[in-house]
Amino acid sequence: MELNVSSRSQGDHELVIATGEIDLYTAPRLQSELAAVIASAAPSSRVVIDMSGVEFCDSTGMNVLLSCLRQARERGGELELAAPRPAVRKILSVTGLDAVFTVADFPAN
Repeated sequence: MELNVSSRSQGDHELVIATGEIDLYTAPRLQSELAAVIASAAPSSRVVIDMSGVEFCDSTGMNVLLSCLRQARERGGELELAAPRPAVRKILSVTGLDAVFTVADFPAN
């Protein structure tokens, strides 16, 4: 399966919408899109990733999310995950990353 990533400004935050699977092959696309959004956003910006359309995310994807979280925080901002599906939420829970990320139960709008 493929990964589609799009982004837009949404009020007080930047919204990144990911749909598909995040794995070894698709993670670089997510990395480049998130890095571009973080770099172009104002310092101290909130970047919200709508993950309601992500069906699978492996450790490569989690590493991309962690790397981008670090980049956002270095700029005084935050990276949040919105509406992860149960399979992705389980990975976050098992790895303890649900305590590292702000995770919202509802899709970003």
